[in-house]
Amino acid sequence: MKRCQPSKEDLLKEEYVKTLTYFLRDSSVYDCLSINNQVSVVDMTLSLFDTFKIFIDSHVDEVLFWNQEIANYDGVFTSTDLIKTVLKCYYNVLYEIPNIWTTNNIATIIEMENEDESYSPIKRTIYGQLTIDQFNQLLQDFKNISVKVWFNSIGENLHQNCLVKAELDENLNDVCQKFITENITRIIVIEKESKMVAGIIQQKDILSFLVKGFSQYFALKKHQNKTTTIHYEQHELQMEYFKDEATNQQYILPGDIPVYDLFYKLIYIYKRNTIAIVDKKKKYLGLIDRRDFLFILKYQMFDILASTAEKFLSLIKTEDRKYLACYIRNKQQFTFNQTLKQVVENLLLSPRGSLVCLDNEERVVSIFQISDLFKIFVTDNQNIENSE
Repeated sequence: MKRCQPSKEDLLKEEYVKTLTYFLRDSSVYDCLSINNQVSVVDMTLSLFDTFKIFIDSHVDEVLFWNQEIANYDGVFTSTDLIKTVLKCYYNVLYEIPNIWTTNNIATIIEMENEDESYSPIKRTIYGQLTIDQFNQLLQDFKNISVKVWFNSIGENLHQNCLVKAELDENLNDVCQKFITENITRIIVIEKESKMVAGIIQQKDILSFLVKGFSQYFALKKHQNKTTTIHYEQHELQMEYFKDEATNQQYILPGDIPVYDLFYKLIYIYKRNTIAIVDKKKKYLGLIDRRDFLFILKYQMFDILASTAEKFLSLIKTEDRKYLACYIRNKQQFTFNQTLKQVVENLLLSPRGSLVCLDNEERVVSIFQISDLFKIFVTDNQNIENSE
C-alpha cells in the first residue's frame, strides 16, 4: 500500500513553521521590544476616576501599580479590569447596591448578591437608564474609591504573583510559550540586574518583529541567490492554508443586544477582544472592540449601556470619522486569497487589532484577532518542537 505523499501546501506550511521556530529561538525580548514602548506607573491609592483618565489620555492598554510599602511594582490594571469595574459599579448604582464594602453595609450586600447569585445582566435585565442622582453617585464613587480599596472590596488579587514576567535576554520562543500557557496578551519585561521594569511586550510586538525580520531574511536570501523555491514561497503562503483554524472564529452578536450585555459577554463568556455585530439577517454591521469602551468613559455616556449595540456602533463610526486619515486607512477585512504576510500586516495596522472575512452575502465567515494568529503560530511551533 502506497503512503500518501504530503502536498506542496503541507510542505510549505511545515517549512514555514520550522523557519519561524528557528527565528524565534535566535531572537530575544530585547530585539523586539518597541523603542516607543510606554509604561504607565501609578500609585495604588489613585482613584478609579484618575486611573480611567490615564487610559483615555495616554491610549495605553494597561498601567502598573507602585506599592510604596515594598518599594516595588505590585500589580497591573488592564483594559479588561477597567470594563469589569465600570460594569460592576454601574450595576450596583442602578440597583442601589453600595460600591464600597464596609461593616455597615456588608450584610446587606451579601444578602442582595445571594439573591442574585451574580451581577450578570443574564440574571437581571438592565434596560433602565440612570437617574441624575444615580449618575452623580456613580461619578462620585469613581472619584472616591481607590484602585486598592476597590480590589480589596471585591476580593480580587492585584499583586505581584499576578504579573507574568520575562527578562530582556530571554528568547522569544520561550516567551511565546508563556503567552499561550498563561493565556495572556502582554508580559512585563524585567532587567536582570536591577529587577526594574524595562517595558511591556505584547503579542502584536512579536508579530510586528516577525514581519520585519522575515522580510529582511527573505530579501537577503533572494539577493544572495541562496534560497530554494520552497523557502521563497513560504513568504507567499496564503491564508487558505490556515482556513480550518480561521473558520472556527465566528464570534457574532445581534445588533439589538444591550451594550451592557455585549461587553459582559465579550469579557466573561467569549473572553475576546473583538466581536462582530450583525443585523437580523445575520449581515455584518461592524466590529466592536474592548477599547471602544473608552468612548463611554471619555464622554461619560453611561446611559449607552442600556442602549443597543447597533446604536453604539453608529456612535463609534461617527467618532472614527473625526480622525479622517485613520478612518481612510482603516482596514477591517481580509480574504483567504491573501498571503499570510499581507494579513499580518493589515492586522497590525487595524485600529482594533482584528480583521473580518465576509462571504458574498456579507455574512461573517471568520473574525481574526492578533491572539488567534499568534496561537496558530505558537501551537504549530510546539508541534515542531515535540517532533524534534
